[in-house]
Amino acid sequence: MAGLVYVLLFGAQGWLGPWLDRHDIQIVFAVPGIVLATIFVTFPFVARELIPLMLEQGRDDEEAALSLGASGLQTFLRVTLPNVRWGLLYGVLLCNARAMGEFGAVSVVSGHLRGLTNTMPLHVEILYNEYNFVAAFAVASLLGGLALVTLVLKTLVEARFQHHQRRNA
Repeated sequence: MAGLVYVLLFGAQGWLGPWLDRHDIQIVFAVPGIVLATIFVTFPFVARELIPLMLEQGRDDEEAALSLGASGLQTFLRVTLPNVRWGLLYGVLLCNARAMGEFGAVSVVSGHLRGLTNTMPLHVEILYNEYNFVAAFAVASLLGGLALVTLVLKTLVEARFQHHQRRNA
């Protein structure tokens, strides 16, 4: 559905399509569409990690920094970000894992243009449909290897995050 919404919004016949065309901006069937679709699909993984963490920590530290004269940016960089860095990193790793395997929305907005808008999951599909099973398996194995690396990183960050939470409790 996300891919379809992007096509209906940014496509040539979409709501913003004529304006984008007049300004020579291409979103659908180009890299920006892939990036937007991937962000839309994966962003909830970061939110799922950060929202409960930030609710648990409360606003006291930020309010104290603001009352002592810190700007909003200073408060974010020196108070909020350090407090949520492990949760943010964990969410980004989950996003990365999800983004590497994203197929649906990216398939719709990419146009399957070889060398331009082809992602690894889309390439596996193309190779498989061309009966090039060895190459499809090789690319899929590479994706599997990247998934294992992400899993190891996730485990390390999770252990560090839990250690940090215990230390601050």
